[in-house]
Amino acid sequence: LGAVIAVVLLLAFVERPSSLSISSDPRHRSVAWEPPCGFTESIEMICLIVFSIDLAVKSYLIGWEEFRKSKWLISYTVVLFVSVIDWVLSVSMACDERLRIRRLFRPFFLLQNSSLMKKTLKCIKRTLPEIASVIVLLALHLCLFTMIGMLLFTKSDDVKQNGEWELHFRGLLQSLTSMLVLLTTANNPDVMIPAYSVNRGYSIFFITFSVIGTYCLMNLLTAIIYNQFRGYLLMSVQTSIIRRRLGIRAAFQVLSCQ
Repeated sequence: LGAVIAVVLLLAFVERPSSLSISSDPRHRSVAWEPPCGFTESIEMICLIVFSIDLAVKSYLIGWEEFRKSKWLISYTVVLFVSVIDWVLSVSMACDERLRIRRLFRPFFLLQNSSLMKKTLKCIKRTLPEIASVIVLLALHLCLFTMIGMLLFTKSDDVKQNGEWELHFRGLLQSLTSMLVLLTTANNPDVMIPAYSVNRGYSIFFITFSVIGTYCLMNLLTAIIYNQFRGYLLMSVQTSIIRRRLGIRAAFQVLSCQ
C-alpha cells in the first residue's frame, strides 16, 4: 500500500501540465514530456482501485458499527468517491479540463494510512487552543504598528519624503503586508531604508516593532508550540505503546489458556 501511495503522489511530476525538465533555467529548459491522455489516468485508476480494496477490507474487519464511528474511514470513502467522479469527468473531457479536484486530496491517502501522521495531526489540533492567545496578541501587535506606520509615513507635499509611503505604506493592505514580512525579518532592513534616508529617528519605530514582535512574541509562540506539541505527542505515543503491550499480553493469555 505504501508503494501505491508513493506512485499516486509521484504522478504530479509527469501529469499535464508538467514542469519536469533537466534544467531549471527557463532559457535552457527543453519542452517537457507530456504523456498521452489516459496514460497517467490509467495508473491513477489502478491506485484508486487498490485504495478501494483497502477500504473494503478495513470496513469488513472492524464491522459496520465501528465503521460509522471512524471519521477517518468515512473521510476515506468520501475522498475516494470524489476522486473517482473527478477521474470520470477528466476522461470524458479527453483530459482537457482546467481543474482536477482529486489532486488536492492525494496527500490524504498518505495521512490516512500513517498512524504517526494521525497522531501528529491530533497533536496539532490540541495545540492550537493553547497558542490562540499568543496568536491574538501577535495579531494585535501587528495591527497596532501598522496603524502607527500609516500615521507616520503619510503622503506629503515634498516628493523626496514620500519614498516610504510609495513603497510600503500606500494603503492598509500594503502596510499590513510590509509589517508582516518585517515580522519574519525577510525585508529587514530594506523596509526602513527610505524612511531612514529622510530621518534616522524613524528607525526607532522599526526596531521597536522587531524587538517586541520578532524577539519576544515569536520566541514565546515557538516555545509554547514546542512545549505543548511535544507533550501531546509524547503522551500519544506512550498511550499507543501501552495499548500494544496490553493487546499482546491479552493475546498471550488467550493462547496460553487454550
